[in-house]
Amino acid sequence: MTTIGDLHEDAVLVVTGSPQWAGELPLREPPGPEATLLIMDRQGDAIAFSGKVEYGQGIRSGFSIAIADELDLPLDSVRLILGDTDLVPYDRGTTGSVSTMTVGIQLRRAAATARRALVALAAEHWAVDAASLATSEGHVFLSGGPSRSISYADLLQGQNLRLPIPEDMTTKHAEDFVLMGRDAPRTDALARVTGEAKYSQDIVVDGMLHGKVLRPPSYGARPQQIDTAGAERVPGFVMVVREGDLVGVLCEREDAAEQALAAIRVRWQEDLELPSDSDLLGLLKEKAGETIILREEGSPAEGFAQADHVLEGSYFVPYVANAPMETSTAVASWDGEKLTVWSGDRSPFGVRDELARALDMSEDRIRVIAPEVGGSFGTKGTYGVAHEAALLSKAAGRPVRVAHSRAEEFMWGTVRPAAFFEIRSGFQADGKIVAWEYTAYHTGDRPQRGQRGADTPYNTPNVRIAVADSESPLRAGSYRSLGCAANHFAREVHIDEIAASLKMDPVELRLMNLTHPRLSRVLRQTADRFGWDSGRTESSGGIGVAIGYDAGSFVAQCVELVVERRNVRVRRVVAGIDCGLVVNPEGVRNQVEGSIIMGMGTALREAVEFDSGRLLNPVFSRYRIPRINDTPQIEVVMVGDPTTPSTGAGEPGIVPIAAAIDNAVYDATESRIRDLPIVPQLS
Repeated sequence: MTTIGDLHEDAVLVVTGSPQWAGELPLREPPGPEATLLIMDRQGDAIAFSGKVEYGQGIRSGFSIAIADELDLPLDSVRLILGDTDLVPYDRGTTGSVSTMTVGIQLRRAAATARRALVALAAEHWAVDAASLATSEGHVFLSGGPSRSISYADLLQGQNLRLPIPEDMTTKHAEDFVLMGRDAPRTDALARVTGEAKYSQDIVVDGMLHGKVLRPPSYGARPQQIDTAGAERVPGFVMVVREGDLVGVLCEREDAAEQALAAIRVRWQEDLELPSDSDLLGLLKEKAGETIILREEGSPAEGFAQADHVLEGSYFVPYVANAPMETSTAVASWDGEKLTVWSGDRSPFGVRDELARALDMSEDRIRVIAPEVGGSFGTKGTYGVAHEAALLSKAAGRPVRVAHSRAEEFMWGTVRPAAFFEIRSGFQADGKIVAWEYTAYHTGDRPQRGQRGADTPYNTPNVRIAVADSESPLRAGSYRSLGCAANHFAREVHIDEIAASLKMDPVELRLMNLTHPRLSRVLRQTADRFGWDSGRTESSGGIGVAIGYDAGSFVAQCVELVVERRNVRVRRVVAGIDCGLVVNPEGVRNQVEGSIIMGMGTALREAVEFDSGRLLNPVFSRYRIPRINDTPQIEVVMVGDPTTPSTGAGEPGIVPIAAAIDNAVYDATESRIRDLPIVPQLS
């Protein structure tokens, strides 16, 4: 396999720097040690390195476009190496919609460093002032015209440049962009549709065995007796592996491994006292831990006393499955000295570090490679399947592949935390909100999941925002936008209730209480594009609006839908987003459209059903995600300023959609639904 030494051997220009850079934006993590970010070879082509992972969000294309633009190279002269712990800079994971605003800007600075060096070489070659030179399409030429030019490849012959990124290195201004800000096709599209792109499930290693792991029938179940005799009689059986709590079978073929696993006889001890989904509302408050006050200003008590009206409401979102199309898969190969793992995980270095701890190995003896990943949405962030494959490979002394079934993915992956919200608002007759009390109860093991998006963007003088974590009967984890979408659902539905109680236009009410100029602008432009004020016919059903913020970006969505008997058909969505500089508009549209469709599922039908530690709907035939015929007409309006830094686009689009749909259902039916999903509650 390729090593970093192999790549450096062919490099004639190397740019090093910290893997993350955010300028004036706050970093959520330390920037990391100096590392190789970009190299150029004798042909004048560029290879860039990042610990980020491509799982469908389009960062491979976005990074490539940005690098090509800064270097003035043709797009097909840029290659990216992602998510290989032996080749790329350390990275804490592809999460939080921060790739473009952190790693993306640093790769641009690396490309700008290389371009400056190439211009300096040309200036020396021609004995002219560097200021008289310009670059385009992999060439340096005199600014007066292209008649005198030299290619990057010619300039780099005989060179061996090692360049750190200067602290003062700047990137192009928006008016100088050639590729950024314009639609571009995905650089990996052809490989994906032809099957050339390799996912974890496509990895085949010589001598590879197929492993299956014994799973409990319910959470907390413990084996009392295990009989593997039946498994050992299956043709193609190789061995049973027992490592601590892990019991696995290894076979020559995957179907044989499935048969062998099914042939194991187990007597289980189960905890029959575990709750069911019908108990969840009560559990959220009953099992709540310490309440964290996120913000407290003014005096809510005085605000309520002065308010003309006071409104109270409670809201609920259930557990939701991440449900990526590609189930978790890993291939591990142990050669006695080094462990190599191919795993479709969004945090290859996290997997490496966890494996090092679990296997008591040094990190330099473990290489984790993330191939193409078929969706994540917050899951694929644990090392479970990689750990299983690694243990089985070390036990067998041969490469081992472990692939989750769909039922395993549902049961043993993570789910979006369930949450319950209590909101009390005080407002004047003209719609001005003067008091706001908000308490959220989120299941989960990390407080920040529930805190994201809990604060209100509305200008309220008397406010108290509190979040409490509750014990979770399921494996709650990350989900697209963490708790932000759930928090926005509760808040944006409540805001609509205020408007309805005053018989006020919900867009007007929001604008009256907003002071953030970017959020106000995105709402105005979205409503205008939707035609909010143009009126409707009787057949147009209901319309709804909601706004939000996440990952430094601002969003607004207007929805038109029809409520049918036991069904909601979303016809049209206009989605506005301000995410600063847009590198690839088509990529942003892809992300917002995907977020909206995913959020439609959580709004209308999706909910994990469980009883006594067992999932009751762990298959797509019983867990209804949106299908192609559910997709509405979606228009994405980008209202950002290209002179402001890029911010997130992968998650903000999911934040307001559930509330916008819920508000449109109320507009169509005059029946307010405060608990998700909506469709099961329609009469």
